[in-house]
Amino acid sequence: MSKKDQKLDPRVVRTRLLLRDALVELIHEHGYEPITVQDITKRATLNRATFYLHYRDKLDLLYQSSDEIIQELVASMNLAFAEKDTFDWQSDQPHENFVHLFEHISQNGKLYKVFLTEKNMPHFTSRLMEVLINFIATGINNVQPDDDRLTVPREFAVRYFAAAFLGVIVWWLENDMPYTSRYMATQLMRVAIKGPYLDNPFLK
Repeated sequence: MSKKDQKLDPRVVRTRLLLRDALVELIHEHGYEPITVQDITKRATLNRATFYLHYRDKLDLLYQSSDEIIQELVASMNLAFAEKDTFDWQSDQPHENFVHLFEHISQNGKLYKVFLTEKNMPHFTSRLMEVLINFIATGINNVQPDDDRLTVPREFAVRYFAAAFLGVIVWWLENDMPYTSRYMATQLMRVAIKGPYLDNPFLK
């Protein structure tokens, strides 16, 4: 839960969660476009007047819900790395922030699956990409701050890995999260740092 929510009346927080959950369920069942505010309030067992106390329309609910869940994710990952990060990138273990990423997705699996796989959800996808880009850029900067020691431009590498990570996350959700959060973080960090091969296949 975000700091903003922590300051709110618990009844307000509960109301917003009911509306968010109703939105997610309805998008999963019918897609976003045909849903009305009346559909959302009926599913949440609230009245329309209550809805309009918190949101202008269903798009406002969608955007605020997207922003809130991303804020929760960033808070759980604690993206502010120490100036001298002591993490051993050769340890074959995932960075704890990376584990937190998958744990948060797992805890909110239905929302992530709907917002990442249904049509007309670009706002959420772009916000999650920002988080991944931030995380990857910080990691690459910590491992190798010298651009001359990289085989490709830094921004190229960051975008490449962010897109790959997002693709794996979507695959994980679409397959009902068959692996644990720590396993996913371990395997994805391993392939990002060392590649998919145990031995170099091009050396004979």
